Amino acid sequence: MPGLIKSILISSMVAAVAVGSVAAVGTNFKFNLGSGDVAPVDPGPSVVRMAPISVQIGGWTLKKKRNEAKMLFVSIALDVPDGDARRTVCRLMPRLVAAVNSEVSHNVLYQETWKQALTGSLDQRLQTRLNRALGRTLVSELRLQGFASEVDAPPATCTPTA
Repeated sequence: MPGLIKSILISSMVAAVAVGSVAAVGTNFKFNLGSGDVAPVDPGPSVVRMAPISVQIGGWTLKKKRNEAKMLFVSIALDVPDGDARRTVCRLMPRLVAAVNSEVSHNVLYQETWKQALTGSLDQRLQTRLNRALGRTLVSELRLQGFASEVDAPPATCTPTA
């Protein structure tokens, strides 16, 4: 029996030393989990893509045009300088959609094809209009793309707010 007691005593001492060393190491380090001292890293310039916007092409007519879809889905990509601008653009997205509907509908309404409607100075005018709607210059570049169906257009990058 003395051998059994001796081995239990040695194994309990080894366990105590192991637990004690882990506790000693743990008290020497400060863990700041959730202290909030570290600021979030700004991702830098990014692209915000608006949800596809449907626009009627060619106005209303009794004569059907050949080889041209009557609805155009416009996808717009906006280049913004930083994360704060991205949050502002996403927060004010309904205002931007209204500005896009107004400007693009006016330009597309009486054009023969959607390719004609999306060319020219529409992107510069739209960029100026969106920056005016935001109240300051946040959109550094704007790219327009037209699609025949909403399925073909890329999805929006802003998360929907409740």
